[in-house]
Amino acid sequence: MRILPGVLKELAKHVPTVLFQTVEWNELAHELPKISRRIIQKEGYSELLAKQKEMLAPLGIFVSEEAVNGTLNMNKEAGIKWLTLYFAQIFSEDGFFLDIRSHHFKSDGDNLIWHPSPLWTRFDETFRQGVLKVYEGFYTDNNDLYFEGLKMIGLIQPDWSSEDKNKLAELFRSQFGSALTEEMNFDLDHFKTSIIKLSDFMLKKKVKIPKDFLYLGIYLVTLYSSLEETHSKLPVRDIYLKVRDLKASSPQ
Repeated sequence: MRILPGVLKELAKHVPTVLFQTVEWNELAHELPKISRRIIQKEGYSELLAKQKEMLAPLGIFVSEEAVNGTLNMNKEAGIKWLTLYFAQIFSEDGFFLDIRSHHFKSDGDNLIWHPSPLWTRFDETFRQGVLKVYEGFYTDNNDLYFEGLKMIGLIQPDWSSEDKNKLAELFRSQFGSALTEEMNFDLDHFKTSIIKLSDFMLKKKVKIPKDFLYLGIYLVTLYSSLEETHSKLPVRDIYLKVRDLKASSPQ
């Protein structure tokens, strides 16, 4: 972690250390100069901000180029907006801003105003499609699609036994909690525990995970830290399906 740029290091300290032991570090090291340019020089920031502004405004999330000052209502409506933001960015091919912690937001009626920090990334397209298949498979109870997505993001290996594939799938599924059947609370400690168990399993299997999984972990940690503050049960499946259907009906 010592080689990470300051802002990324600040976010990464909330991620269980064992996850870093499973990451392919040669791949991540190759990324670091690019990440530093994005943080320090704001490389690509204005372009992505403009795209996210256009994408998110219809969802009641307004992107601001200026730092936000004002009250943030930490309630269920804010939680719904955060989950909407999370999924909408995953659906975007243009990349996404990693840090969605609460201090980057303020409320404006039922809307959220968001000033993104300059830390952004773009998933490898195969990885992004794999993440979407994991969510689609889980939230539509399609086990085949769920397993296909886990393979695409580098968690399930083709030479594993059926027992190991099922074990990994269950470990990853644990982070979803009761989201398939009911509204759920978000607990950051529970999420961290699920990541530790998953990482321990990957270490045991001597499998390195792609750098994008680390970015996904950081993104999820910032989401959980915000949602935990709302103390609200949220209809995660319904929010995912709504964002999916909106993206499907939007002009490309």
